[in-house]
Amino acid sequence: MHRLGLLRRKLLASALVLAAVSGSGEAALQVAVAANFQAAFGQLAEGYSGEIAATYGSSGLLYAQIVQGRSFDAFLSADRMRPQALLDANLAFAPTAYASGRIVLLVRDGEPGADWLAAPRKRVAIANPDAAPYGRAAEETLARLGADVKRITALNVAQAFHFWASGAVDGAFAALAQVLAEDTPPERYWIVPERLHAPIEQVAVAIRGGNEAAAMAFLQYLTSDGAQALVRTAGYR
Repeated sequence: MHRLGLLRRKLLASALVLAAVSGSGEAALQVAVAANFQAAFGQLAEGYSGEIAATYGSSGLLYAQIVQGRSFDAFLSADRMRPQALLDANLAFAPTAYASGRIVLLVRDGEPGADWLAAPRKRVAIANPDAAPYGRAAEETLARLGADVKRITALNVAQAFHFWASGAVDGAFAALAQVLAEDTPPERYWIVPERLHAPIEQVAVAIRGGNEAAAMAFLQYLTSDGAQALVRTAGYR
């Protein structure tokens, strides 16, 4: 999985660039981004005209930081629930649906699918379902299939993918976008049928008290034809 290290180095380099301050002295737009969207966001940011500083994490963790007063200009959640909670608390505005996610089951050995999950004593990594929408979708999938696996809880889907890539687990639930970004062989993952879990609707909002004009401009960019084409190519609807 040497590509995993390569992707990390690329993302680190992107983060350093994104965190820069423009030569005009204008501060970079501070954006909280759900971990599943990390690779896609790096590409989107490259095509944006302004400077961006991205903070990645589970949607639940980022939401908690915003509620506690951490300064962000925009929040790209992996669900609709947390942006709605911010809207209800008058902490955000301009809800914007920017992607619909898909989850996959990654396996180390064997043929991925529902039958693989039926085998006993499988160690499967999932993102914390209390904080990560992809983890919640994984839990719903396991429940509907009646799968009895040993859950290894990760902070977010990025860590769940890492557990699988490092060989620490037999399998993991991750985002389709992650496996596409890593050129993961198709025989190593199963795209979970959407009937097995609630839709993963990813919504962004602008945060009140931040750079609201710049945040609005970025949300408009997210829904542009060019940005949405990139989102689809990255593995989202």
